[in-house]
Amino acid sequence: MDIAAEMAYPTPFRASPLLPLLLLSLASQRNAPRPATTFREEYDYIIVGGGSAGSTLANRLSEELCVSVLLLEAGTANPPLLNDIPSLGRNFWFTNLDWQFKTVPQKHTGAGLINRQVIWPSGKGLGGSSLLNAMLYVRGNRKNYDDWAAQGATGWSFNDVWPYFLKLEDNRDPEYLANGYHATRGPITVERPRYQSEIKSPILEAAQKLGYRIVDSNAARQTGFNEFQCTVRNGQRCSTAKAYLVPAENRKNLDILAGAHVRKVILHRRRAEGVQFDFQNTTYEVRARREVIMSAGTTNTAQLLMLSGIGPKEHLEKFKIPVIADLPVGNNFQDHCSALVPYELPLEIPPVLQKLTDPQNIKEYIYRRTGPLAAAEFLSSFAFLNSRPVSPHTDFPDYQIYFAEITKEIVQQQIGLRPEVYSAVFAPYENGTMFACLSQMLQPKSRGTVRLQSANPYDPPVIDPNYFENPEDLTIVVEGMKTCQRIATSEPMRKIGARPFKTVFPGCEEFVGDEDSYFTCIARGGVVTLSHQVGTAKMGDPKDPTTVVDPLLSKTRDAQPPGGNG
Repeated sequence: MDIAAEMAYPTPFRASPLLPLLLLSLASQRNAPRPATTFREEYDYIIVGGGSAGSTLANRLSEELCVSVLLLEAGTANPPLLNDIPSLGRNFWFTNLDWQFKTVPQKHTGAGLINRQVIWPSGKGLGGSSLLNAMLYVRGNRKNYDDWAAQGATGWSFNDVWPYFLKLEDNRDPEYLANGYHATRGPITVERPRYQSEIKSPILEAAQKLGYRIVDSNAARQTGFNEFQCTVRNGQRCSTAKAYLVPAENRKNLDILAGAHVRKVILHRRRAEGVQFDFQNTTYEVRARREVIMSAGTTNTAQLLMLSGIGPKEHLEKFKIPVIADLPVGNNFQDHCSALVPYELPLEIPPVLQKLTDPQNIKEYIYRRTGPLAAAEFLSSFAFLNSRPVSPHTDFPDYQIYFAEITKEIVQQQIGLRPEVYSAVFAPYENGTMFACLSQMLQPKSRGTVRLQSANPYDPPVIDPNYFENPEDLTIVVEGMKTCQRIATSEPMRKIGARPFKTVFPGCEEFVGDEDSYFTCIARGGVVTLSHQVGTAKMGDPKDPTTVVDPLLSKTRDAQPPGGNG
């Protein structure tokens, strides 16, 4: 246990005399595997990226003792113990656990953001973005899976993937197990958060009074407000590194290499035969007898494929990268962006930082794993809802809202607001207790791109989510903001003293009093990503010109027969 290393991270506990005891209590769960220090020249499988997908694949493939597996991760093998505290995920943004990306300036939003850029957190380290996320256990909507299958991704319908959701889950709540949609004994532990904020009950009361259902969104119906669960094990973060890699670390056929920055995939006659990567200041090449598997995330996977010569021909030629396959890598980029509506709470409800640093709360977490430190990043409630009147049998929500207690640091540093916007809107409330409601669209129609900045694998990719390029996305977000307002200003919320900010977003003054126009102005001022990006290496029908890989992920649309393709 390295106390000095733990103190180097920007958490509220750096100066707490209880830090050693807190760390000792966290050490009862190992959050990362022991990495390899040497590796072979050849493996059956090489997995690029040790995040949520890569960790899972490394475990599953190495279950077969007759095959050898190499997992390559650019980030650290040793995330801090403090990362296991559920309330602290955001404290590790802008550290070595984060790629620290930003988007390009946005055309249709971002007027209130510095350089119109959206801050883009992305996990870097064994466990990937499961080191930074809010741990919400959300399977997605049945119709999305069925639509993929109908569009040519055969084998990926909801009924096809359903057994794997059950296989991964170790649900610790009897109430959820009783409904028949959950399972035990899987690697990912699922629990309810062990903290209930002061705003949770009033939110759910208001929702019911407005006619919304309270549901388990991973069961029969997704639409409604959620009694949600998280990927948490006994009150500590259950990252994919903890769930999948720690149990597999002693397998002789699996080498886990951290601090290994992949430069490109080695291709011969249009087949992936290995990878080139940097490790401990030396460049190496390792061969794959069977497959190279790209699991480096939506942005990094696209970047690495293009660096390897797989991507749009004209773009690769711009950087003098030999074109192996002219494919739409980096296209079809989709994300669920969110706009924020802020509210204040009375002073008798302590702000987040006070809750976290209160010695009694720290002790409560150490000894019982409950209280504010056990909060899922202080999220209180969320809901999947629909902006349009639909049949009661149709369960396909188009927006999601989240209620969460927030700090001034979140708004000031992690949203990327221009200083004058922060000063005008949030500064008058920064020493009080704040919460926010985020409205997020779920079925984006806008499409963006990921492109190369250069042929240098250490230069960040050019990320353009192209938010609100389709104006229907903006309309959906505004509908969600209006729902936020109805809930936050309801009688149950007024009883606890919740109030909208009286400050006005700069540039939106003329729209005060016109809810649609005012919320539209706020959303055009700036959005945040909740890191739900997909689409840059599209899977689907090999005959579809927009796809990159077939449903077996075994070959590219215009590649030669499989037998080593990643």
